[in-house]
Amino acid sequence: MNADAGTADQALEQLRLHDGRVVEFAVRGPEDGPVVFLQHGMPGSAVPMDTVWGSAVERGYRVITYSRAGYGASTPMPGRAVAGAVEDGRVLLDHLGVRRCLVAGWSAGGPYALATGAADPQRVSGVLLIASFAPYDAEGLEFVAGMGVQNAVLFGAAVQGEQALRTAVLRMGGALRGSGPADLAAAMASLLPAVDSNELTSAYGADNAANVNHGLARGDAGWLGDLHALTSPWGFDPGSVVVPVDLWHGSLDRMVPIAHARWLAEHLPTARPHLRNHHGHLSIGVGSLGDKLDRLITRTSLTRPV
Repeated sequence: MNADAGTADQALEQLRLHDGRVVEFAVRGPEDGPVVFLQHGMPGSAVPMDTVWGSAVERGYRVITYSRAGYGASTPMPGRAVAGAVEDGRVLLDHLGVRRCLVAGWSAGGPYALATGAADPQRVSGVLLIASFAPYDAEGLEFVAGMGVQNAVLFGAAVQGEQALRTAVLRMGGALRGSGPADLAAAMASLLPAVDSNELTSAYGADNAANVNHGLARGDAGWLGDLHALTSPWGFDPGSVVVPVDLWHGSLDRMVPIAHARWLAEHLPTARPHLRNHHGHLSIGVGSLGDKLDRLITRTSLTRPV
């Protein structure tokens, strides 16, 4: 394996795997800080977002993230399951010499964070979920109930067949790709309560646009891969996660309705839920990662940064 220099102005690096695939990643924070392995949303990438990472880095955490297969410069991996994506992260953490860490996942990143915790409990000390999806086939959960139009259409297309899914992603990708914060807010209107619209017109909006645009710059393979993975069996039982899990969700969320959080809280044996009124999908996470990590780390053997 060789680490190659990535795009300098985005401070991204690349790790070439034994099978020739590339994993794109980024690292921020002090070298001696407790490590947080962050799983991004859908669509997304490893491009650092100060409005998300900043509060953690400022508190002394070392944040590592990577572009999942098919996003940014990371090589596509058709047919990947949620559990199947864990190996890329494991190899990356080995490459970086990480022996213990927290894993955090926002939105579509949540299932991947849980999968990492299930597969590698000797390394993962705790899992932080922010507005995470529950399994598509979760008993007693109406997966799309309460979602805004765009997400309901996407997940509806995902179970109608490959062509329907590709058509839906192509249409929505065209609306997002190259868009600025105002354009993104307009394109995502059905998914955004006022608290989330406000976030997209703040500094977070520019961060998010850069992150998403990079993720989709080489095509839609990552987005298609995530939708396939989220609507298929995850490849592990969420109930098998034995490390501490802190779960945060807003009652106004239209991207991932709060019913998902309630299902996860009931089925994750170590979950500590934080369900918040007056928050949406974005407002629940922007600017508060550091505080959430500080709460989670007290449930682990890791030392909170000074």
